[in-house]
Amino acid sequence: MEPNYEKKLETLEDLLDSDVVFGYDPIINYAQDTLSCSECAYFIEHKRLTEDCSDIRKCVERMITKRDIASFLPPVFATYVVREMGTVDVGKVICSLDLVAIFGGLTVLFKKGSPLLDRFNILMKRYLEAGLLEMLWTEQQHQASLQGGGRFTETACDMFFAFSVCHLMPAFVVLLVGTVLSSVVFTAEVI
Repeated sequence: MEPNYEKKLETLEDLLDSDVVFGYDPIINYAQDTLSCSECAYFIEHKRLTEDCSDIRKCVERMITKRDIASFLPPVFATYVVREMGTVDVGKVICSLDLVAIFGGLTVLFKKGSPLLDRFNILMKRYLEAGLLEMLWTEQQHQASLQGGGRFTETACDMFFAFSVCHLMPAFVVLLVGTVLSSVVFTAEVI
């Protein structure tokens, strides 16, 4: 395990065996019979440490600050809250399992034979193809980052940091420059 990182929870079994509290939403408990994920239903039934998480925003803030709770929630919402709190690196604060438990969609209903149906479908298709949804989401994330500018700052006096390939970049640049210069000098001596 690297310094400054907790043990990674990779599966629902790891989460079930951990001391992390499960923040349950009553809506999820109501819909647990309809979940297509049997592992999720098993997890919800057998998790010992649970806490009511009706206010999802407070649960996400607790997840960010105390790091002792987990919940079924969309990563998009968690990312938004993290940015609004002013975190620079979202990946250091929250993580998610690679398990997609619940799929969601949006449906707009029209009366049968409505003349608006075709026009609405064309406009929605153009809206999505033009990338306006992604643009609005990026703008929303940027606004949240600006609002949370100074609230949640990372400590500058951390004793440990995670060593990565980025830290080796200057050594490789010096090696490359030295190789090029020595090749130039060797070619000049030969000539």
